[in-house]
Amino acid sequence: MKNVYLEGRSVGWSLHSLYNELKEYPPEGYTYVTDKGTETADKINTFRLLSSKLAYNRLNDFFDNFRPFVYYLYYMSKKPKTVDRLDLTYSSQHLIFRKTPWVVDMEHVGALAGYGKLELFKPVIEKLLASEYCKKIMPWSDAGKNTLFLNLDCKKFSDKIETVRLAIRPKKFVKRYDDDKVKLLFVGTANIFNVDSSFDLRGGKEVFEAFALLNKEYPNLELVMRSIVPKVLRQKYSHLSKKIRIIDKMIPWSSLEEEFKSSDIFLFPGHTTPGMTILDAMSYELPTIATNVWGNSEIVKDGETGFLIKKSKRVPYYMRTPRGLIYYTPAFFKAIRKPDPNVAHDLSKKIGVLIEDKDLRRKMGRTARKEIETGKFSIKKRNEKLKRIFDEATT
Repeated sequence: MKNVYLEGRSVGWSLHSLYNELKEYPPEGYTYVTDKGTETADKINTFRLLSSKLAYNRLNDFFDNFRPFVYYLYYMSKKPKTVDRLDLTYSSQHLIFRKTPWVVDMEHVGALAGYGKLELFKPVIEKLLASEYCKKIMPWSDAGKNTLFLNLDCKKFSDKIETVRLAIRPKKFVKRYDDDKVKLLFVGTANIFNVDSSFDLRGGKEVFEAFALLNKEYPNLELVMRSIVPKVLRQKYSHLSKKIRIIDKMIPWSSLEEEFKSSDIFLFPGHTTPGMTILDAMSYELPTIATNVWGNSEIVKDGETGFLIKKSKRVPYYMRTPRGLIYYTPAFFKAIRKPDPNVAHDLSKKIGVLIEDKDLRRKMGRTARKEIETGKFSIKKRNEKLKRIFDEATT
């Protein structure tokens, strides 16, 4: 049995909940090791909370210039002492400076600079990725993979880049339906951090607008919002309070699971990468309606496991510069604060199709669940890749 050290951003830095599936289901012949601080660090991860609260503040753009330095200094001050005795390091979205074998996964290239600005740190990133110690670079999606080639000179390490998709365990339950109503579900975040910016990033405002449009035509609708919701929106849609249930506090996963199980349609009209949220919905046999941005089209098969709607023309999803692409600019955050009526309209139309055709939505849900159980987002498919990668890295 070989030991793989699963390293958060640093010792004591909390691992995102998406790594739970990774830790619990390692590939054959391997086991994951984490440091004790990582297991409890959800209580002290102030950097993520600060980043969320500054998302709409121009100070955040200024801080992005220094973010990689902050991550590096924190990392070096907390680096583990015994990891050299392990077979391999699996890095959660950051560079490794030790001279031991390592692999790294990532949402997109910005993660390698602590989600700060890449320009000043590209030479360091390229040097470390090209080093003999970096064995594999594993973006979660092809969209994430493309950001590497668009922003870095990958000639010396292009053969190391391979998409390894997120995966989630199959759920053991029998889907039960309520023929008297159709329940829509929106999840801003399922993590311990009820991130302030997640509501806008995942299209919460457009969900409210779409629901208001649909309510005029379909009296049998219910909307569940697991998210922080601004007070102004609570007041604006107070006339729909009997049909909208807002869960703005952290609840146990078992409770959130019941919301997934009892829902009919999952909504993700967002402006960001999907992470595990859509996969969770698929595992609970839900069709998803998502905007066609980032890697959403790689997860949601339009017309098969859900619907894709056009992205907002008002949102600058990235800014092209002579040195590459910049994501999550101040202009981006400013734009998503205002709901796009065109996105809301398209969302309401697709929801309407699934409301009226229960056979279609249930067929889509079953197909989505199959993708999780045996398809490209299954634990089995992911571990086949990881075993080959780990074997090559530790030989």
